[in-house]
Amino acid sequence: SGPHRWGGGQTRRVLVALLPLALALLPAASAFHLSPAAPAAGLSSRSLIALRPPHAARSSCRARCPVLQLAMSSQPNVEQVQEDLIKKMLQTEIFNLPQLVSTNIKDVSTPAFFMKIAMMADATESEEEKQKLSALADNVVATLEAVVERTTEKLDEASDVVQQILQKAAEASGEFILPLKPERLAAMRAEVVKNADILDEGVVSTVFSYMKRANDDGLDGMVLIFQKVLQLYASEELLASKPGNAVLERLLAADSDEWDAILSGAMKGETDKETLLGAVQRSVETVVLQKASGSYGQRVQAEFLREIMAKIRTASDQADKDAGTAAP
Repeated sequence: SGPHRWGGGQTRRVLVALLPLALALLPAASAFHLSPAAPAAGLSSRSLIALRPPHAARSSCRARCPVLQLAMSSQPNVEQVQEDLIKKMLQTEIFNLPQLVSTNIKDVSTPAFFMKIAMMADATESEEEKQKLSALADNVVATLEAVVERTTEKLDEASDVVQQILQKAAEASGEFILPLKPERLAAMRAEVVKNADILDEGVVSTVFSYMKRANDDGLDGMVLIFQKVLQLYASEELLASKPGNAVLERLLAADSDEWDAILSGAMKGETDKETLLGAVQRSVETVVLQKASGSYGQRVQAEFLREIMAKIRTASDQADKDAGTAAP
């Protein structure tokens, strides 16, 4: 029957092609928040600098990392979606198939999608249709194999960028000293600026993967360093968008540990809560909402700006209290 003729070695080839792709695409839920500076401690950088992108299965860390969780939208009638996509692929010219596969990569890169092709081949009585479905499966697998190769290359490139930033956080001795010294933070920021053009979703997701591994291994100090990398990425991208507010730009150019002092001074007449929150909202509209929905980059920026907004509200409340205390 159809499944037997289509299955066997072809099914195994499908699964072999899908495994590395699935591991590369699986989201690694992880927290991104502004943690207080850790006590001074030395952490060896030698093993971290050699890390490659993790390709092992990733378990959820929702219990310990509740801040950022990828929203999983409901997908009703998945089989119908798969069938419609398969029919569309059957009508697509072979040279246009790679683009269609890439556009629907998350739907295509699952064993269930190929099982649906097998079911459709089994259900049809047309020998020609069976052959078309079998050929489609072969073509999709070949395309996925090419995607796997490109994805692996991008992961390696992203890993190199992250390691370059991490190296700037290390002392000359190869140790990470926490809290990071101002000169180390400045060197990290300079490296982020230097690589601004290639700090894409792949780089950000690699930082998340490293951070999750550090979190799972109980390396709290390294989690803080990876959070700093994400903060620097977010702040520099926001600065590049030219917020047009002097106080917000000072906040973005400074380390998060300096925010309280900056806001305390600014709330004494230079600005007010509504003005600053308005500037943040404009940044949300010009940067955050322009990113792919649910992407790591969007979530990092959104969480980063939420932290700034919380700091602004706290500083404003404190300024009001101080003003009330000083009033006769």
